[in-house]
Amino acid sequence: MSDVALKIKGLKKKYPTGFLLLEKTEVLKDININSYKGEIYSYIGHNGAGKTTTFKTVLGFIRPDEGEITLFGEKIGIKQKMRIGFLPERPYFYDYLSAREYLLFTAGLFNLKNSEKKVDELLEIVDLKVEKNLRLRKFSKGMLQKLGIAQAIINDPDFLILDEPLGGLDPIGRKNLKDIIVRLREQGKTIIFSSHILQDAEEISDRVGIIIKGRTIKEGKLKDILEESYKGMIVSVSGIKEIPDNIKYIKKSFDENILSVSFDSKKESSDFIEYAVKKGGEIRFVGPIKKTLEEIFVEIKNENSDNS
Repeated sequence: MSDVALKIKGLKKKYPTGFLLLEKTEVLKDININSYKGEIYSYIGHNGAGKTTTFKTVLGFIRPDEGEITLFGEKIGIKQKMRIGFLPERPYFYDYLSAREYLLFTAGLFNLKNSEKKVDELLEIVDLKVEKNLRLRKFSKGMLQKLGIAQAIINDPDFLILDEPLGGLDPIGRKNLKDIIVRLREQGKTIIFSSHILQDAEEISDRVGIIIKGRTIKEGKLKDILEESYKGMIVSVSGIKEIPDNIKYIKKSFDENILSVSFDSKKESSDFIEYAVKKGGEIRFVGPIKKTLEEIFVEIKNENSDNS
């Protein structure tokens, strides 16, 4: 049995544009996604890359021109849609309802039994128990995003689609939302989310898909993608101020009696460690130099900037 939750293959979509809508603009040119059960998948790309359009095709809001979409091994129909929870990029809320009233209203749409108990549990999960009776017009952006996640999981879906859930939040708000997303993964849910904040995506994602101008350019386990970006080793040592001439290095810095040296090969770093230990130095840190997800994304975007 396959562990793939969401599989998208060769997805394409054109929209009518121009005068009298006679021309067509290809928004999705070749989208391929493999989101696995119990993982957090971050779907990253620049504005207008096609992230939201991809989500809309999965949800059935728009029809693709070409491509295949399956969820838990089956084509998306009514049965599969019942297993999806969705938070749009710009959710709409009824300002004069309280958080609890809004969730009770949402529960009613699903005809949920014991809805009051369920709503109270959700308010606890998203840390809104104290504010449950506060009118939504008084909620901050972060509080509304938490409420949006609560409504997305009210029917206990297996698969969550979150469109820019961290957008517009301050650092504390992002931290709270990330913690909630991680807790949902720990509960066995599969999550795919889009984000412009790549540092946050790097912190919580298991798998990453990079979309540039409607094409999936790179996809895979985050760990593997970061490993591919290996740039060398860095060694920090105290008690040593010089590097012997026979050991090649990229750069060095000396701060507060600690010498930090970057090498482009593991052999050179090993030779330096051996030298430092023999000279009575104390090794403070040894680790690989890797690119961040943001650096990788910018590099890929620049490489594909001329491609249509």
